[in-house]
Amino acid sequence: MHSAYPDDLNKVLEFHGHMCPGVAIGYRLAKAALAALGYSHPDEGDLVTIAESDRCTIDPFQIILGCTLGKGKLYIDNTGKQAFSVGCRKSGKAVRVIQLPYNYTAENDDLTRRVMAGRVSDEEYRQYKTAREQRIHEILTMPANELLKVAPVNLTLPEKETIHNSPRCAFCGEQVMEPWTRLREGKIACTRCAIPVTR
Repeated sequence: MHSAYPDDLNKVLEFHGHMCPGVAIGYRLAKAALAALGYSHPDEGDLVTIAESDRCTIDPFQIILGCTLGKGKLYIDNTGKQAFSVGCRKSGKAVRVIQLPYNYTAENDDLTRRVMAGRVSDEEYRQYKTAREQRIHEILTMPANELLKVAPVNLTLPEKETIHNSPRCAFCGEQVMEPWTRLREGKIACTRCAIPVTR
């Protein structure tokens, strides 16, 4: 836990495992979406998030907004963008929050790639860590209008998760939810045991 961070950000860090620019951006985006929908706490609305990224930025949406895969409140439509659409089932309102473009230098990109590959000197690693900490501080403190954009959107939210029967696959013996069953030789099969049809 980091004493300088708000409690909710510390909860994100506990979940994610470390602080990084992606977590910092996701935190700011999630908080901005919550505020734009008119809530101070996610329990006030039945929120659903459609994420356009599956990287670090997604985790704050799970903690700050309570939008998790397991609860059927997080969907991924990966476009490679730091963009998230958040809708409220109670009010019908929805917003899309995005990170505004940030100019990474070619030198920073190269250094990051080499750090990830473990091909840097101790001095280069210190430079990387310093620049990373500066970027995190910048993200957490800069005015919202310089970091992100929030806009209302018309959003058709996915239906609430339904409970399905889970019969056993006649071939592997494992249970599988009905929507993912197929027929093979007149018997129930999971998608892995079903024989693909080719022509």
